[in-house]
Amino acid sequence: MATPSLQSQSLAVIKGSTHYIEVNYSESKHLPVGQYISSPTFSAEGYDWALQFYPHGTLHPDNKETHIALFLQFLSEMNEVQAEFFLNVEDQHGKLSTACEPFVHTFTRHPKHDNWGYIGFISRDELEDNFCEDGMVVVSCKIRVLSASSGIDNCSGGLCQDMEKLLGRGERFDVTFEVQEERISAHKFMLASRSPVFEAEFYGSIEEAKSSSIKIKDMKAEVFKALLCFIYTDNFEDHELKGGLSVELIQDLFAAADRYALEKLKLQCQQRLYMALSVDTVLTTLILAERHSSAWLKEKCLQFASELKIYTRLALTEEYVQMMQSYPSLFVEFRQKVTDLLDSLTNVAKKHKIG
Repeated sequence: MATPSLQSQSLAVIKGSTHYIEVNYSESKHLPVGQYISSPTFSAEGYDWALQFYPHGTLHPDNKETHIALFLQFLSEMNEVQAEFFLNVEDQHGKLSTACEPFVHTFTRHPKHDNWGYIGFISRDELEDNFCEDGMVVVSCKIRVLSASSGIDNCSGGLCQDMEKLLGRGERFDVTFEVQEERISAHKFMLASRSPVFEAEFYGSIEEAKSSSIKIKDMKAEVFKALLCFIYTDNFEDHELKGGLSVELIQDLFAAADRYALEKLKLQCQQRLYMALSVDTVLTTLILAERHSSAWLKEKCLQFASELKIYTRLALTEEYVQMMQSYPSLFVEFRQKVTDLLDSLTNVAKKHKIG
């Protein structure tokens, strides 16, 4: 994301050794959309990082100018590092902002230092009312490195590459799945090692344990292939390059990940769905989050959909009527979110009028 930055020790300083960043919000809140404060470099898990704090959001098409954007930037000279990270803001008593689930992202230094994070991290109104003390905001950053390259360019081999080759060669398969009239083969040991559901099917007492051919119902073949790609390589990005996964297919992959208890895949899918939220996708994603018990994604959908300019458009759609009829409790929760937002805006307007 090529955007201007302002680096200043007076605007953002590292606070303590536990990766707390203190941001001078009062000095930065007038920056235009796309400009950010970059914290000084700090070390975590043996690598160098920095936080990027966008007071009015990024230049991304889905940017919300009413919200802060917050990104983690990778600064070490490594080919790539896969890390799980968790960003939040805290008040003076250590109370966290609305909970955000961790992101898992593979950072790379090519062609430039990579960054990843939250486009609609927190609204400026909520930040100013609850988390800004004397013009300062404290951001907490927790990082856990999951895997890293050796730092040597053009290296061959590696577990993920070998597993991908194993799948691609089609050798010594011992199970075949029938999915949408396609026959897709795999290795039982590999699937069982990644999914407790497959483990129970293959090595439990149920009928599938005795069968070398299993029919998969209610799943697209393309989704099952992406699922296999993740199981073998810990990544479905490579699969995407060969055909591309639409938002609808990522939604299906999210459901498949839940079905086979692949928590990491489910987490990656819900992050992708959050980044893809729009008027066209938010209600189907909201229903999906409700059905598959993703409280974080559900909350993000409710926050997005309850914004007045979004809600006024959603209320005219057929999907809105269908949700009202098919998911009445979710509809009530959604309407309550809109009501709470209207009440909040009314109170803010009254404050300004009194002032």
